[in-house]
Amino acid sequence: MTIRGRLFVGAGACIGLVGMALGLQDLTKVAVLLIVLPLMASLLARRDLRIEVSRSLVPARVPIDGHGDVTLSVGNTGRRPSPLLRGEEGLAAPLGDRPRLLIPALGAGEVRHLTYRVRSPVRGHHAVGPLTVRVTDPFGLATRSATVPGESALVVLPRTLPLTPVRGVPAGSGRETSSSPRMALQGEDDVGVREYRVGDDLRRVHWRSTARTGETMVRQDEEPARRRALVLLDDRAAEHAGIGGSGSFEWSVTAVASVVAQLLAERFEVHLCLASDESGQVTPVAGVEHALDQLAAVQPAPTTSAGGLVEALDDFTRHGGGLVVAVLGSLDERSADLCATRAAHGLALVIDKDGFIDRSEAPGPAEETAGRLALGGWHTRVVRPGDTVPALWEQLTIGRMARS
Repeated sequence: MTIRGRLFVGAGACIGLVGMALGLQDLTKVAVLLIVLPLMASLLARRDLRIEVSRSLVPARVPIDGHGDVTLSVGNTGRRPSPLLRGEEGLAAPLGDRPRLLIPALGAGEVRHLTYRVRSPVRGHHAVGPLTVRVTDPFGLATRSATVPGESALVVLPRTLPLTPVRGVPAGSGRETSSSPRMALQGEDDVGVREYRVGDDLRRVHWRSTARTGETMVRQDEEPARRRALVLLDDRAAEHAGIGGSGSFEWSVTAVASVVAQLLAERFEVHLCLASDESGQVTPVAGVEHALDQLAAVQPAPTTSAGGLVEALDDFTRHGGGLVVAVLGSLDERSADLCATRAAHGLALVIDKDGFIDRSEAPGPAEETAGRLALGGWHTRVVRPGDTVPALWEQLTIGRMARS
């Protein structure tokens, strides 16, 4: 019951008492009407609603600050017409204010389509829905709210910036071929085989090699050598500073997204790994859309260990190696040395967390990490506020080409 309905009941009770005290029956009848009307309105507002809702987002994946149109299909699955409904869509905070919708009365089986637009300046997978509907009687005396289940998600992709091409990486860098001893076994009719990896089709198991080696082996088709690359993102929350788009974490995600897009455009086989992923296995991304979807969902992780980076480098090197590109926070001496020894010629952008806090350029942990990686043969740059991804990437790749 609304405030107006409560006032009606209160006024009816007062008038009824006065009417009975004065013996005025007409006044008492008015009081009864004032009390009964809100009660009847409450019963009408509580009648059963059979509403179904579905959504379509066009497009379902948008860049930062891009617009998406949400079409809401509201259907009446009941046998009786539905009343006029006032709806409010649930939206994740980055998508802005919740849209308020007026849903006209729907006949049995009728469906209405309502469209509104959303926009987000923040990367992520943002929830759209559920819809909350409110039924109010014509006099505004009673109301009822109900939530219709069902949600969708709008994927807001990270920014990608144009980068210069990678040079100085051999076409077969890191690629296992049939001449590799772990892929070609003598006397196997020139069939290329390698160790089984998670995700391999079991129909490709080479049973004779499996029986001979004692390890599961699979057939490796002959195909042209393809360059491989491992891209590492340090997602440890403790190694980043700043808020939103001006923070070091969003800078890092933009850098990784740009590097992955550039490498895929150059037909690299790209593997993407986070510091928080300690599974020890790296698998190639299916394409640029798949990679950007992954990066759209990345958030700072509470882990403080850089073990995921080292394990990813171990697995990548064990299966052939290739180009390594890392966007890192500062590392302790042991982790930095382990990373340097796992890849002889990596590219690293090291985040200066202190610089993002107080804007200083004094040497700190980031310089120490960059220095230790450089001693191991990596080409490094320290990232400070105001630095741009394309400029630092060009410096890294030019430096690598000069060393090649």
